[in-house]
Amino acid sequence: MAEFPLYGPPKVGGDILAYCSKCQGEFSHVVVSMIDKKPARVQCKMCKGNHNFKRIGDTKTRSISRTSSPSAAPRKQTLLVQDYWQQLMDLQKGKPLKPYSPKQAYLKQDVINHNTFGVGIVEEVRIDKKIVVIFKAGEKVLVHSLG
Repeated sequence: MAEFPLYGPPKVGGDILAYCSKCQGEFSHVVVSMIDKKPARVQCKMCKGNHNFKRIGDTKTRSISRTSSPSAAPRKQTLLVQDYWQQLMDLQKGKPLKPYSPKQAYLKQDVINHNTFGVGIVEEVRIDKKIVVIFKAGEKVLVHSLG
């Protein structure tokens, strides 16, 4: 099959490249079930989440639709995580870049530099000494204020 050249023909228990909406990217998955020789459900090897099989081309962004009635609710606009990260970075231009350390305390909208994930912006500070950081590759939960 030319559609799956990286891993060969798909089979239950085999590996396949699929889009994971939780991890916000196309990563290696394990095929959980198939319908008519096509993958139906897969499990992400990164987050261990099970979901329907999707390719990156199946996840296009949608724009806000116009409605004919003013009382009808508009649809939500979807952004790729890279676009959202870029918007946040544009808003934080000129802010100092702080190196990440679990011992350091961070505030919402701090711009940090992580050795593995790169530059990110603190989106949420939790009470359990954790922060939610938006990186170009996706959202990560990190510890802080441990020292």
